[in-house]
Amino acid sequence: MSSVNSIQENTTSVDTLEGTNNSSALSFNIEMELNSLIESILDIRTIPLTELIIVERDLLLQHLHHIQENLPTDLATAIEIANCRQQIIAEAESYAFSAVKSAKEQASQMLQDSAIVRQAELDGAKIRLKTERECEELKQTIHKEVTQLQQNAIAECQSIQIDADNYADDVLGDIEQRLQQMLEIIQNGRQQL
Repeated sequence: MSSVNSIQENTTSVDTLEGTNNSSALSFNIEMELNSLIESILDIRTIPLTELIIVERDLLLQHLHHIQENLPTDLATAIEIANCRQQIIAEAESYAFSAVKSAKEQASQMLQDSAIVRQAELDGAKIRLKTERECEELKQTIHKEVTQLQQNAIAECQSIQIDADNYADDVLGDIEQRLQQMLEIIQNGRQQL
């Protein structure tokens, strides 16, 4: 974040330098001055029948002095602007490098987190499968035990029924035997009468 602020500050200082350069450009423009010098030279007439020209010395010197006076300040300003731009570019590259590094670290962390989530999902699926298996085994065991209990209850019920039937048969047999004895006694008593 500080790199961004530093880049913005340097951009502002370059803009300020360019503004200074632009204000001096209103008073002096080297390109315009050189073009004016070239036009002055091209407008000079040659000496007839020769390639020689006569140059107005003062005009030529005036243009050259004007260029000479303003060139160092403009050149220094241009160098300073170039240096600031180099610094801005270096800071921007540094910021871009740190942003890319940070993005790679975040991507790596996300991959690790994703791997952890996948592992957790896999572990969860294994636990769920194991639990389902155990539930199915428990269900089958309980079903077997219930079936066994039912069979035992039916067998015990049948055994009790048989025992009850035998007991009832024994009791009824005993009563029948006693009744027969009483009937014999009654019949004997009647015969004697």
